[in-house]
Amino acid sequence: MARRLLRSATFLVVFWWLTTSMVCSAPPVMSAQGAILMDAKTGQVLYDRNMNKKLAPASTTKIMTAIIAIESGRLDETTRVSAHAAATGGSSLNLYPGQSITLRELVTGLLLRSGNDAAVAIAEHLAGSVDAFVEIMNKKALSIGAIHTQFRNPHGLSAPNHLSTAFDLASIARYALLNPTFSQIVSTKETNIEWLDRKGQNHNRNLRNTNKLLWMLADADGVKTGTTNMAGPCLVSSATRDNQRLIAVVLHDHARWYDSMQLLKYGFEQYDLYEYAEDGAVFSALPIENGLTDMVDALVAGPGSLVVTATDYPAVTVEVDLPEKIKAPVYQGQKIGEIVFYVQDKAVKTVDLVAGSTVEEYTINKILLRHWLSTIQRLSGWGLL
Repeated sequence: MARRLLRSATFLVVFWWLTTSMVCSAPPVMSAQGAILMDAKTGQVLYDRNMNKKLAPASTTKIMTAIIAIESGRLDETTRVSAHAAATGGSSLNLYPGQSITLRELVTGLLLRSGNDAAVAIAEHLAGSVDAFVEIMNKKALSIGAIHTQFRNPHGLSAPNHLSTAFDLASIARYALLNPTFSQIVSTKETNIEWLDRKGQNHNRNLRNTNKLLWMLADADGVKTGTTNMAGPCLVSSATRDNQRLIAVVLHDHARWYDSMQLLKYGFEQYDLYEYAEDGAVFSALPIENGLTDMVDALVAGPGSLVVTATDYPAVTVEVDLPEKIKAPVYQGQKIGEIVFYVQDKAVKTVDLVAGSTVEEYTINKILLRHWLSTIQRLSGWGLL
């Protein structure tokens, strides 16, 4: 009897280990109409479900509104809320016409409480009108690479052709999260802002983040919720574990909290970030032959990192193809070498090394010209010209 119980217990342990291993290794099954899991540093797509399908993004639109406002450098300006902004429907900060409030507080209310009225107030303050601000949003989306996105307003309320994709929203979030101010706000669970009430009295207004994932997942640190009848429940989320940050997007997903959590956990359990060189970093200094200067910096022109499965991580190798010296002329941005990542001896990614500056060729005419210009400058400084 004891042996039979021991065999049964052993079977149950083995069965539990196998099933939990399969659950962890398999991508999550979800009902989202569009979804993606993206590595924030490299932009690599680790999971895709209709990631390029155009769908209504609801209030995840506000990621773009917020980053434009933050990048304006005008967060400490005081705005005056218009009647048009105050009358905006849907989720609201309950702004009132004529209210004075800083742009920083509007952005905080936009991202934490999803205030549609804050979105309109921001747009009017920065661009003069909602339509003018929407033009800025769409140009910014294209510059980020969100080519399937078309915004019609700054808040995400349903409108004809106000559409985006899971891939585009992940790309916009990836860009926005590089900004420390944006990243800090979206990771905040709860905060207070200064609030001037209708009686002219200042007091603290408590704001609690609508992103429940910040409480549900220890690694979660952003980004933005969204819900409309057309879009259904949406969530752009991010989480950081060790050296890796992941971005998950689920659109029209009635299990958005669970699905996002499972998607992020799957990414951390199955993939590792192999870091070699930082984007934009000086990789080395390269000697210049026959140049007006002796050296030129070789810069890393892209993320010098690679996301691989945990099992492939030990098999990653890197080769650098860079000459010992280079002949002038050399032009800024010119490719002068490359970093090649290999997995199991197969090349899987190449990152260019480019010249950090222009170095002209050493010739007698250019030396004479530089000497003449230097002389003119000296004479001008002495007041002789």
